[in-house]
Amino acid sequence: MKEAVSIIILNHNGSVFIEKCISSVLNQSYENFEIVFLDNASTDESCELMSKMFRDDRIKIIRSDKNLGFAGGNNQAMKYCSNDLIVLLNNDTEVDRNWLNNLVQAVKEKNTVASSYVITEGIPEKYYKTNGSVSYLMYNVMNVFKSNDQIFYPNGCSVIFRKSEIPEPFDEEYFFYGEDVYLGLLARFSDMKIKFARDSLVFHKGSGTKSASETKTFYQERNRFLNLYTFFSWSYILRILPYIFFNHSTNLILSLIDRKKSFTGLLKAYVWFYFNIPVILRKRKKMKAFKKLHEKEIIKYMTSKVFNGENFLERLVNKISYFYSRLVGLKPYEYYSNELRRLSSSL
Repeated sequence: MKEAVSIIILNHNGSVFIEKCISSVLNQSYENFEIVFLDNASTDESCELMSKMFRDDRIKIIRSDKNLGFAGGNNQAMKYCSNDLIVLLNNDTEVDRNWLNNLVQAVKEKNTVASSYVITEGIPEKYYKTNGSVSYLMYNVMNVFKSNDQIFYPNGCSVIFRKSEIPEPFDEEYFFYGEDVYLGLLARFSDMKIKFARDSLVFHKGSGTKSASETKTFYQERNRFLNLYTFFSWSYILRILPYIFFNHSTNLILSLIDRKKSFTGLLKAYVWFYFNIPVILRKRKKMKAFKKLHEKEIIKYMTSKVFNGENFLERLVNKISYFYSRLVGLKPYEYYSNELRRLSSSL
């Protein structure tokens, strides 16, 4: 018999997505699952719609009296899961009929985290040719890996793991943004495999907003650097200080020009660390218990690129960044890729 799966779907005022998302999940070829639908204090009719539209014994509806965010909501929902295999699925998605079957197949081997092939509305097709990675500062950089099967961290839009291996997948202080990178770092430092289930298809609406709200900017920037300061050594952080100074100063200047990020949100994010040093030290201490690999084994899957490399200036900065990496003894993905290319050409 196929192993039972618990599918967690968080919801906050997502009534417009419910019918298509839940219907596509209930229509799976893989039938041994339950849905744990946790509502994050919605003010719309989400829960009422769920009860009215779907009368299926496999569905559990959990109401939270406050918005726990993505991190806290998923951690809370796991308490209601009956099975060891856990799937996290965004509510603004539709899934292919074989989505779950192919996702489960990816974690047949223990000590593995896997994520689906997520096609997000509005993302250009060129960014799906190969997967991206993260920069030294935990920013996403597209089209990094040479192989279509490689990923640095699992896409939190659709991810599977075992509760027995990752009992608490997120740090609830994150609230939202940066949680999937956190999960990826947790898995990598714990010496777990991270797989890309390319045949597990998810169609994702994504966020259509272009606004630079203070709250959104704060969590995006604060959580990126929380990932950095929580998982990596002080030695590594010292070596990338030029990146940190450059990032903070240019972000603040650009926020006054193009308004893509909130100036006050950025300022609050950067200042937060000065007033929360004890919090950061506690998080670092907690992570020591999970670490089985040296960070150099993690950095080899990260990129030295600062930009996606779309124009001459960005490509130039990326080359300078790689040169600096070699000066300070960092060996990112590009180093091993270049070494492999040199080895191949010498044969």
